Amino acid sequence: MLLDSNLIIYAARPEHGALRDFIAREVPCVSVISKVETLGYHELTGQEKQFLEEFFKAAGVLPVSHSAIPKRFDSASSAACHLAMRLSLERRSVTACH
Repeated sequence: MLLDSNLIIYAARPEHGALRDFIAREVPCVSVISKVETLGYHELTGQEKQFLEEFFKAAGVLPVSHSAIPKRFDSASSAACHLAMRLSLERRSVTACH
């Protein structure tokens, strides 16, 4: 399972214990993109940032190859390609988009 950045941020909040329990049971992976997005989120509290730093130490962080990054996003097909690229990270086999 590949976690989205928003879910990771929600899991850092004290009121979302059930989400943290689910994540702990499933042992998901995250992309390096999610790591950058979440640690750079401007509304993190100190406690949330500490949780995230510990989370990323324990999580499997998947890299993104340059060939997986679409050259442009100016059409619906490019947006679909971007979505496919993110989904393919879960399978650890990123396909280049043209």
